[in-house]
Amino acid sequence: MITVQDVNPTNVITGSTFQEKGQAMSKLTIAYRNLDSSPAIEEQVAERFADLEKLGAHIESCDAVIEASDRRQVSGREFTVRLKIGVPGPDIEVERRIGRSEPAPDVNQAIREAFDVARRAILERKPR
Repeated sequence: MITVQDVNPTNVITGSTFQEKGQAMSKLTIAYRNLDSSPAIEEQVAERFADLEKLGAHIESCDAVIEASDRRQVSGREFTVRLKIGVPGPDIEVERRIGRSEPAPDVNQAIREAFDVARRAILERKPR
């Protein structure tokens, strides 16, 4: 089950829940800040999350926050992706920010980097 939330600047949350293609998925929540929700972003986050689940880490939940800076730069924006992954033991928390030194072309790079860091953290915890 994936929950999608739009968070506007006044912190009012509206959301919708849907089932991902009949698959039994752990709980995945996607929240947006200063950015409109997008099926393409949701699909990429869901695919990356499914890849994490294949690692066998007993993921209980994943909260993803996709945030864009409210300031537009000449050729792009700054994007931040925060992940909080509920696993046995301490939760895994990841934050990736792109577009600081030069504007980011899109949010996909931040999503990829955040999930790559989460993947490495899960693999480091896994018994060998």
